[in-house]
Amino acid sequence: AHATVLDINGSMLSVGRDRAEKQGLAANTDFVEANAEELPFESETFDAYTIAFGIRNVPRIEVALAEAYRVLKRGGRFLCLEFSEVEMP
Repeated sequence: AHATVLDINGSMLSVGRDRAEKQGLAANTDFVEANAEELPFESETFDAYTIAFGIRNVPRIEVALAEAYRVLKRGGRFLCLEFSEVEMP
């Protein structure tokens, strides 16, 4: 299996990269610094898209969700883990 990890914060990506290396997972993992509202991937690229504790930090949630849908392959799975209440303006 292959995983792509995306974060807008380069420091958090470094933490993730270090953890992946320590667990022997770095060879099958790409780390991409980018914005969830403008994903740098072709349409229908991924079998699954997951976001954990991050949707609350996205200024335009509807744009990020549209991007997630765009990069998912037909029949792909979307998983969102969020425990806080998100307030929409």
